[in-house]
Amino acid sequence: MHEALILKLIILALGAIFIAVIIALVLSFSVTQKLMKHNANLINKVQEGDKQQASTQQTLYEKEHELLKTEEQLKKAQEEISSMMRQASQTERTNQLLQQEINDVTNVADMTDEQLMGWIDAQIESLGLHKNPNVTLKEIAKTLGLTQRRITQAIKTRREDNTLAEYLNAKRLLEGCRLLVEQPNWTIDAVAHEAGFGGTTTFRTIFRNRFGMSPKQYREKKRLMD
Repeated sequence: MHEALILKLIILALGAIFIAVIIALVLSFSVTQKLMKHNANLINKVQEGDKQQASTQQTLYEKEHELLKTEEQLKKAQEEISSMMRQASQTERTNQLLQQEINDVTNVADMTDEQLMGWIDAQIESLGLHKNPNVTLKEIAKTLGLTQRRITQAIKTRREDNTLAEYLNAKRLLEGCRLLVEQPNWTIDAVAHEAGFGGTTTFRTIFRNRFGMSPKQYREKKRLMD
């Protein structure tokens, strides 16, 4: 009788334990499901956040691209306006020169050779004809509306540099001297080219023959004097 009671108690305890295990498993499964669902929601929110961030970045990129495009268009428009203003200024300057030439030419026929030389010098200077290393007497005569003979006669009135080649090189030397001082960072080649000499060697040779020193020495001397 005593043993039967103990057996019943053991069976009841085992049943209680089994029920408790079942309940624990059910509760664990329920908690696991909730955690999985919660994690899934978190993952979805993270993915949505990533999508929104990517969309925002794409929008920012597009706006930045539009802004850069607008800036380029504005810069281009400003350059076009500047170019138009320069062209308008050049046109006005050309018209002024043409008008001046018309006024001057009416008096050229009455000028002496000395007076004509002054006029020729001013025209060559304003038009920059001496800066072309290949310019010819024929081209100068055509540009100024004079005969080659009249120009040659006018140049002969000069005390020195009284041939066309000597006269043009003298003007080029003056331009070279100015550039050597005013443009200290320019190379001798750049100065020679801008002044109208056909090459640096020619520039150096004529410069040394005229001033007794090289262009580099002249520049250094002027720098020390200043």
